[in-house]
Amino acid sequence: MKVLLCLLSEQHVPNLLSVHHFRPDRLVLVETVAMHKRGTAANFLHALKLGGLDYEDRCDIESLDAEDNLDAVRTVLRRAFGNHPSAEWIANATGGTKPMSIATFEFFKATAGRVVYTNFARPNVLLGLDSNVEETCDHKLSMNEFLAGYGFESRKSEDNMRNAEDRARRWARCACVIAKHASPQDILLLSDADRGIARRKGWQIQPGQLKLDSPDVASAVRDAFLLQGNGTGESLHGSIDKYAVEFLTGGWLEVFLWELLSRHSDALGVWDVRLGFEVGRRGDSSGNDFDVAFMRDYGLAMVECKSGSQDHDPGSDILYKVEAVTRQFRALRVRSYLATTGDNVLDVSREIKASVRNRASIYNCRVVTAAEIKQIATGGDSPDSIRKLFFNVTEPA
Repeated sequence: MKVLLCLLSEQHVPNLLSVHHFRPDRLVLVETVAMHKRGTAANFLHALKLGGLDYEDRCDIESLDAEDNLDAVRTVLRRAFGNHPSAEWIANATGGTKPMSIATFEFFKATAGRVVYTNFARPNVLLGLDSNVEETCDHKLSMNEFLAGYGFESRKSEDNMRNAEDRARRWARCACVIAKHASPQDILLLSDADRGIARRKGWQIQPGQLKLDSPDVASAVRDAFLLQGNGTGESLHGSIDKYAVEFLTGGWLEVFLWELLSRHSDALGVWDVRLGFEVGRRGDSSGNDFDVAFMRDYGLAMVECKSGSQDHDPGSDILYKVEAVTRQFRALRVRSYLATTGDNVLDVSREIKASVRNRASIYNCRVVTAAEIKQIATGGDSPDSIRKLFFNVTEPA
């Protein structure tokens, strides 16, 4: 029988990947008092189940009262080992406090067990502390698994997300044409009251309600939504549903970025690219919406999309919202992006304002401007432009 022991901490990804790699017959989780209060073991087991591994009936949870006391850690390890003394033991020393890691290494070195460790720069590579052997885990951690380890869950059903992504594929060409002419102007001109109604019930577009910057954009919008008129933006009219209203009142930007990231996911080294991913803490009714989200380097990335002028946000306070959302996960590998067509992030020379740039740097948030959106839309048949823009690299992953 193979037993894997993991030291639980806030950073669950290295432990999670080690379980997927070694596929032990039994799992031992060492949980401190602080981790127990956060439900870490329960979250960890739930994340494993979402990834297809159910250890609910094959797991021993060992409680540790004094995480910085070597003797206390050794006592817990002896107790766990005594339950399965003849098993083949593997211990992942990545998590926990330093005394926990030290005691774990010493204990299993003495009992001829294997001890592995993960460097956070390469979370899927398991290093043998008792040898020079490196092993690579092939499991691609999904967004649901990643979030579950922090006690969060998806609030939108898989069917609803798939339906939204199917609509996005149909409208992807139109979104790309709009992106090539990205401007701070709104497309569908509605009052605040009418916008709310239209997003719930759909809308009957009247001539003059569409503000389209070029004949190409007018043709793309007309064809995507089967509108009537002679092709100019001013003449187009017709009935559209609430999903089309959402697209024409700003949703085109997230559709564009989602489709581009999805289509080039392999080349970009990203996976599980989702559109409109709603997240909330388990047991809590509140939540947050990620316009676009994906996994890269075993970490979560989220893109907040803001089209239109954004005149209502002259101080770019949207960055505070982005930071508040990502900070909830307490993870080392969460990256955020703000994609916006608004002029509110630019100075008189059309560069990102120093105040916005500095705040974004502190928050580890990349601001993507309208000019850059146009650039990646123009080079949409190649992943090179988006790789350089989003990940600051010029070579394939």
